[in-house]
Amino acid sequence: MEQPPVFRILPIRDDEEMLQENGGDYDGDDDNDDDPDGNDVNYIRILIGRELATDRLNDQQVEGLVNDNWNQQIRTRAIRYIRRTGRIFQFSRRTLYRSVIYLDRFLAYRVIANGQLWAVRLIAVACLSLSAKMNDNIDDVPPLSDYPVGAYNISVNAIQRMEILVLVDFNWNMNCVTPFDFRIFFVSRFCRDVTRLDITRITTARIIMSALRDLRLMNHRPSVIAAAATLVAVNRDFTIQELVIEINALPINGFLQIADVSYCYNRMLELNI
Repeated sequence: MEQPPVFRILPIRDDEEMLQENGGDYDGDDDNDDDPDGNDVNYIRILIGRELATDRLNDQQVEGLVNDNWNQQIRTRAIRYIRRTGRIFQFSRRTLYRSVIYLDRFLAYRVIANGQLWAVRLIAVACLSLSAKMNDNIDDVPPLSDYPVGAYNISVNAIQRMEILVLVDFNWNMNCVTPFDFRIFFVSRFCRDVTRLDITRITTARIIMSALRDLRLMNHRPSVIAAAATLVAVNRDFTIQELVIEINALPINGFLQIADVSYCYNRMLELNI
């Protein structure tokens, strides 16, 4: 089997305590997460078609990443950078989530040599900057020179070259569907207590962001993750029979497999998110 290319960079000491990483992880700006058309059934059908047409990692790729300690360190460090840099720029949750989709695709097809922390910082910056460029208001995207790189000597040209590598891995199609595209749809269907709509929406977003740390969970279709997260936000004690009732009551039939939703629902509970 052909081996993925190795991205090698001279080792540099880790600066994990860079000033911009002080404080807790950032879960994203809530203002721009929900699409105004997100409760329209026809629009949801379009999103379903888009997510079905998007390649996801296969089981072998997921298990290869999950079972490799170095790749798990890469994900942890990169996601920490993405979330904490998101605090600086007040990026939306959709932007942060999409960045991690890019990261996982890159790691599935390319190898960062063990211990190359400089490269980890570089790929985190590239994935976040590319995701930010997918937002509607391109004028709000910070220049590459504004992204914090800590003690690493990372140039704008180096970030641009890394962006090209990520773009190639996605065949230049970076417009990924995320669970946040489905959030308003599922909250309006699963939460029948109108007094709890806002807290359910907020809790669902927090659960979706917490799911970033689990690659097996995150590799499910965005609609499945959004449905499971909303169900957890509504009730953490659903039985399998009750989950079937909730899914079957949706106005679009057959687009969610109960086994997938049940797995994600129970996995979220196991992770206590």
